[in-house]
Amino acid sequence: MIVEFSRPSKFPFKSIYNFYFKAILPKIGRLVSKDQSAYTYLPESVQVFPDGTDFLKVLERVGFKNTTCTPLTFGVSSIYVGVK
Repeated sequence: MIVEFSRPSKFPFKSIYNFYFKAILPKIGRLVSKDQSAYTYLPESVQVFPDGTDFLKVLERVGFKNTTCTPLTFGVSSIYVGVK
């Protein structure tokens, strides 16, 4: 079982999520941590990480069976399950 960030795909939540993740979250990270690069890596890593059926294909390619993906919170995160 894996819980991972993912990218919402439905309007309007997709637009709100992208704005928050790219414009607001890095500013909060800088304010809290006093580090200029704080939380800028997170939107970048979520953007390139495979999600949904793409991640299920990765799991199946490495030997997992009975894979499922359950989106949470309008698709902000997902629970992936597979049996090895």
